[in-house]
Amino acid sequence: MKSNNVKLLQKLAELTRDLEFPWSDSDYPINPFVWEVETQGEFTIENLFRSEISNFSSYENPGKIMKSANLDDYLESVWQKTENYQIAIELVKKNTSFLEVAEIRTLHDTADTFKIIFGTTKSGEWIGIAPQIPADFEEYTRNGEMVIGEPLLPVYQPQTATNLELFTQLEPLLTDLDFYEPNMLGGFTGTGFVVRLGETRKSMFNNLLDAIGFARTFPFQEFTPETDSDDDFEEEYIEATQALDAFLQSNLSNVHTYLFGMSCCYNIYAIGETEDGNFAGVVSMAVWS
Repeated sequence: MKSNNVKLLQKLAELTRDLEFPWSDSDYPINPFVWEVETQGEFTIENLFRSEISNFSSYENPGKIMKSANLDDYLESVWQKTENYQIAIELVKKNTSFLEVAEIRTLHDTADTFKIIFGTTKSGEWIGIAPQIPADFEEYTRNGEMVIGEPLLPVYQPQTATNLELFTQLEPLLTDLDFYEPNMLGGFTGTGFVVRLGETRKSMFNNLLDAIGFARTFPFQEFTPETDSDDDFEEEYIEATQALDAFLQSNLSNVHTYLFGMSCCYNIYAIGETEDGNFAGVVSMAVWS
């Protein structure tokens, strides 16, 4: 790691020492985070999911949020064998150059996973399909309130007539299609897949996971509690979070809050860009039961 990033990481570690995320049913620390583009690649949600996530005390096996999976196994185990299933799969195969499957863990258990399928269309745009998992689009406010929101990103409009026709045909088919996720919540049967397109792999991936509520992106949500918070915070804690918020906003640009997860367990990142094009911030774990 470059010396300037080492210093940045050390400063973040100093500011977050003994700090815990305030609005959670469990007490998890706020940990420093640095992403070096030169060694870790472009900072995207997908690349973040494919890297080692932060190891929180008593949190089961940090590992990775996302791993590649087998396409044939996915089609066999997750998609139900109905007429609409066959039509949807043939439409996808006919209109794509390649397809890939990824397995995503729900965070609270490494074995608790669901899968998404994605690839490039023959006209160059990206397409992704995900099961409509029971994510609640949870958001948190600075006074600790939980809000059930709506998808944040607008639906990307296909730029070619071929892809627009594909989207128009697929969306109603997928809405009523049953699926079975054998490793999620001990075996989960649901109805409805979500399809999203994107100009790039990154935009498709962001839109797809936002649409099902698993990955959300917000303007920076400060860690300092609001004065009218229902919780009682010691003055020392208020001062520590104020110092952290000030440092993040004065030393990083374009700072955003990222919320990943479903059910009860969520990773919360506050990340911005450094002067030399890398990324840094902090990450914590929240449990909302």
